[in-house]
Amino acid sequence: MLARIVCLFFAARGRNGVRRGWVGAILGLLLTIMAGAPAWSASPGVLVIGAEGTIPPLDPHRLTGTVGLRIIDAIFDPLVREDMRSETKGAPALTPGLAESWSSSADGRMLTMRIRTGVVFHDGTPLDAAAVKANFDRLIDKGSATYDARAAGAMSFLTRWIASTDAPDAGSFVIALKEPFAELPRLLADRRMGIVSPRALSEHKGDALGANPVGTGPFTLDRFVQGQQLDLRRWARYWGGAVKVERVVFRQIPDPTTMATALQTGDIDVIPSANAQQVQQLQGKPGIAIQYPEPPNQYFVRLNTRVQPTANADFRRALNFAINRQAIVALTGGQVAPLGGPVPGGNEIFSPGMAQPYGYDPAKARQLLAATGIAMPVTMRLYVPNSGPGLTLAPQVIALIQQDLRAVGVNLVPQFLEFAALVAAEGPGYRDDVHGSLNGWATGVETPYWLERMFGGAQQPPQGVNRGWFRNEKLDALFDRARVALDTPTRRALYVEAAELVAAEAPWVFLYQDRLPRIYRERVTGLAAAPSVFFDYPGLGLR
Repeated sequence: MLARIVCLFFAARGRNGVRRGWVGAILGLLLTIMAGAPAWSASPGVLVIGAEGTIPPLDPHRLTGTVGLRIIDAIFDPLVREDMRSETKGAPALTPGLAESWSSSADGRMLTMRIRTGVVFHDGTPLDAAAVKANFDRLIDKGSATYDARAAGAMSFLTRWIASTDAPDAGSFVIALKEPFAELPRLLADRRMGIVSPRALSEHKGDALGANPVGTGPFTLDRFVQGQQLDLRRWARYWGGAVKVERVVFRQIPDPTTMATALQTGDIDVIPSANAQQVQQLQGKPGIAIQYPEPPNQYFVRLNTRVQPTANADFRRALNFAINRQAIVALTGGQVAPLGGPVPGGNEIFSPGMAQPYGYDPAKARQLLAATGIAMPVTMRLYVPNSGPGLTLAPQVIALIQQDLRAVGVNLVPQFLEFAALVAAEGPGYRDDVHGSLNGWATGVETPYWLERMFGGAQQPPQGVNRGWFRNEKLDALFDRARVALDTPTRRALYVEAAELVAAEAPWVFLYQDRLPRIYRERVTGLAAAPSVFFDYPGLGLR
């Protein structure tokens, strides 16, 4: 390992002097060695995955952010799974998880699930309907001994429509809804809805559960070295059958150049969501493959709509017209596609050009700014990640945005944060001294209900992730009608109308959709190009 680093160092120096990227890569690998992390690289039966940011506490019901969600996906099972073994053009098909089957009542107000038998949690507790109910009680029953207000707020996008739950027998779990909700089975496949051992819920309250994750998934927590890596080992009693990989290691490498070098030297096996520079650095290298799963996603500047000047709708529209999205496309070598509205490709209601009113028109931006009556120039303060899933080029992207906004009289002042710190800062909703943040979203984006999660007035913190405090009564009324519509064409037409209203109100600066390629060593097998940022862990293998 050390010999490889030294060779790389002198090879780089001999060609061009020591470039900044090489220095970062080499120092990052040397620090890993000195920190004493075990050398899992290229070990038989050990799959090493790069983590683009800080690994958070692993409480599924409290989690947000793709880094943590990828890890809990290996530890916990939800009631419903998405098919990660098949490549599809639309959303992955739903398949049984801990629920063998499910059925809805004719009026759409009752969902009955048959719970899988013979499943055991990692702590030896058997799975039954009562264990499932304990998880829902944690989220909706304030009288429950396991109720967690923080988890309840994080999961309200799903649970707010549930009137009650029942476990009439060990194999049956029943969800009674306040109103019809056709999207519920898809939402139950969300990784945040992983089922936790009821013993763990009782023994580890509050923050403690995140350090003691106990699920039924193919892997169980073995070791966590804060700031370095997390090790999972195969769960011998996994209900889904034989798991090919003995261990999965998530190695924390926030610097993208360091991560690309680590894959090239065999110190990691997978970069889950690569940026354009990593693709360029590794393309054509022997033993390395690049895959484009094309998951639905959206990258944006979410705006604080309760403070000026971003409370002004014309000001927000002006920001959208001021951005040259093609410059971002050029920055990424064509890896991203410009988005001038809220609906990305892969969402069920997407069609080319639908609800995408914004192109690059600085003259239109200046006209709108003049109409606002706001004294120019103005200053905006944004949170910006310096790394993170799909965000490793965020500093360069924000520099382009700064340039475009400066040309129309808007001075953008970024505050750079590590990705987990950014999520923590914006999670409670923006303070009045912050005008928004640069971020992205790549989970749950395939459903039109995602629009309500992002822009619904009732989804403001702490009850949801509408962190910019946006509210529009007409939009909320459309969401109310769409959500209960059991007829698919009717439901989708209402969501299209809602998307057009969101675009017109511009609560975000809509930026782009990323192809989010995976780069992996060819010793990895079973990595299907399903349209998702997640993997099918039981199907992964190593040559």
